Amino acid sequence: MSILKRILIILFLSLQISHSFAAMFSYVQETDLDDEDFAVGDIRFNPDGTKMFLLSQNNKDDFAAIYEYNLSKPFDITTKSYTGDSERCILTNGGDDDLNTDTAFGLDFTNDGMKIFVGNGALNGRADGDRVYRFDLTSPYDVSTCSFVNQTSNLDTLALQNGSNAGDREAAIRKNLLRGIEISNDGTKLFTIFHEFGGTPDQTRLLEYQLSTPFDLTTISLVLTAGIELQAQTENPKGLRFSPDGKRLWTVDHQNSATGKDITQISLDVAFSTASFTIDGTVSIAANNAQPSGIAFSTNGLKMFVGGDDTREVEEYHLVCPFNIISGKCPPITENKDRTGIAMAQIEIAKRTIDHSTDTALNRLKWIRRNKDKQNLTNLNIDFNFNNQRLASLTEVVRTSAVKKKAKDKDEKRDVFYWSEGSVAIGRVGDTSISSTKEINTKRITVGADRFIDEKALRGLAFSVGRNNVDVGNKGSNVDADTYNLTYYSTSPMKDNEKFVDTIIGIGKIHSDILTVLDGKKLTANRRGKQIFGTIRIKDEIKGDKFTFIPSGRFDIGHTLLDDYEEVGNGGIIVEKQHIRTKNLRASLSAVEDVSNDKYTIKRHGKIEYRADIDRSSDFKYKYKEGSSAFNDTLHVGALHNISGELGIDIVFPDNYSIFIIYERDQAIDYGHTDNLHIAIGYLPNKNTNYSIQLDSIDNTKSNYVISKNINDFLIDFKLTNHLMRPDDYEEASFNLRRQF
Repeated sequence: MSILKRILIILFLSLQISHSFAAMFSYVQETDLDDEDFAVGDIRFNPDGTKMFLLSQNNKDDFAAIYEYNLSKPFDITTKSYTGDSERCILTNGGDDDLNTDTAFGLDFTNDGMKIFVGNGALNGRADGDRVYRFDLTSPYDVSTCSFVNQTSNLDTLALQNGSNAGDREAAIRKNLLRGIEISNDGTKLFTIFHEFGGTPDQTRLLEYQLSTPFDLTTISLVLTAGIELQAQTENPKGLRFSPDGKRLWTVDHQNSATGKDITQISLDVAFSTASFTIDGTVSIAANNAQPSGIAFSTNGLKMFVGGDDTREVEEYHLVCPFNIISGKCPPITENKDRTGIAMAQIEIAKRTIDHSTDTALNRLKWIRRNKDKQNLTNLNIDFNFNNQRLASLTEVVRTSAVKKKAKDKDEKRDVFYWSEGSVAIGRVGDTSISSTKEINTKRITVGADRFIDEKALRGLAFSVGRNNVDVGNKGSNVDADTYNLTYYSTSPMKDNEKFVDTIIGIGKIHSDILTVLDGKKLTANRRGKQIFGTIRIKDEIKGDKFTFIPSGRFDIGHTLLDDYEEVGNGGIIVEKQHIRTKNLRASLSAVEDVSNDKYTIKRHGKIEYRADIDRSSDFKYKYKEGSSAFNDTLHVGALHNISGELGIDIVFPDNYSIFIIYERDQAIDYGHTDNLHIAIGYLPNKNTNYSIQLDSIDNTKSNYVISKNINDFLIDFKLTNHLMRPDDYEEASFNLRRQF
């Protein structure tokens, strides 16, 4: 390569360097190694960031070793404490080709933390010193338990050096030095980077090897269709690292010159394959590191760590986006399972809220049909009255309805019935290729009122308040959402009076608190959303002596619009407005068995349902807060095919108390499941008795408990006054009798 061409390349990279460094990562802090007194050969962490491992170079002892440090704060190198000489791994194979203390370059762990691989570069005339060694541990990431297993043959042989896309070795063997290693997740690929000096010209070559037996270094062979020549980017390599998914790698330039002390980023078209690649760019860290050596990233890629050779230190940098140091090259969130899980959880909450609001209204309609022979279908007959003006206005509609109901007692078709229902849903969506496990917990309470408009047709309104909590992964990421839904429901018979049409129309709001934890750092955001939804259900009743079979078909449709939001914290993203559509086709068969006796009215019921979720995708549009182009990831949640089963029981007691319990299991095929428990406890009172609780105000806890009863047009009122905070201290009791003419 001509001198002019090199100068042009250097100038071009220098122009790119300052911009990329300023925009995409920043120096934060460093920690020195003066007490241990060794230069850093490479750096590694355990997955949760509580342990740091340093490969020693030029240490005070006569052997190469791996030193272990505890970090009291994950991935915060300033909180390190040395575990002691007894906890280090002394790297020896017991032979003449042992690792030299000054030539240990490259450290890697397997994902389970049970195997270590260390590179050794030839130096000081050792013609056959370029090798990779494997050590096994008896406990994950406990390097004090290391023991030698096997090693490669001499990597300087022509069979393991020449013929690949990286070019051939030109210098003498002793001037071809191994300076970094990486092993693929499955153990079938080994990558090395060599520095060749004394040739014409010098060379930097990244070589790819195949291991025919995973993790067995004795089964090595050079991949001739792969490899990268990197002399223009990395003159004097001393560090190699791959991203966890194998789609990106970085090389460290150790060269102590105006053109050295930088890091090159390369993207691979195929994971752990250097056959096809793109050199994204190179950035300088010369302002903070005179001779960089070794490189590592935090688990989620928002922190980068670089060792210092002569400075004997480790430096910490914070990145704008995960596993990227070049402007315009940020990866999509789908490369991080927790991030993807957070995005998918928001979609699932929107869909689940519509399902629960609809199911609650349908549960009410089903309960009415099972108990339509009762004199009063009120599940909740407690009237709350507030002297506080705002609260009073909220209950005025209910109070007015109650008055109208009493005035028309003789017309049963116009009775207004009140009810309430509580439900709990617990579910789990397992780990997928792009998303972490999600643990789901939902609690809802619903209050409603309805009335018959003729003998079989009914209309009603229900208001639901829900709390959704979805834990994503195991690092603390979660979505907490409060939901509010108002639902109109109705049922009416078809021509033969045995087939019914149920109709649901609803609106709602979602208020979400979003917490994403990456490498121990918290990214927070708030998001709001609006919903509209509807359902139509057609069902038939096939009646027997004790059993009633109810086949039905159902169609759900809904639309959720989530607002845009911006995460607070380093590495945060800005998310655009998001549309989430709901479309379900359902077919079900229910059965009701009457097992009543002289004392109790008991009905057992069950259902099996097939649901086709025909609109499961939503576009998640976002960008990182700095230095990022826009992304549009289409996320798919749920499964096309879903099966649910339901078991329940209704019991009406002699004193007219009632309870119904429904357990439901919704299984999304090959995706996850949700367990739902619905409980309604109510009272079927005599129509001529009314109960009332009156609170004076929000700030005043004085309460009045009133029972009113109509006996042959005589109105009897009993009133009891006390404080809610002192329920045993009664201030007033009164009795009133009056005649209604």
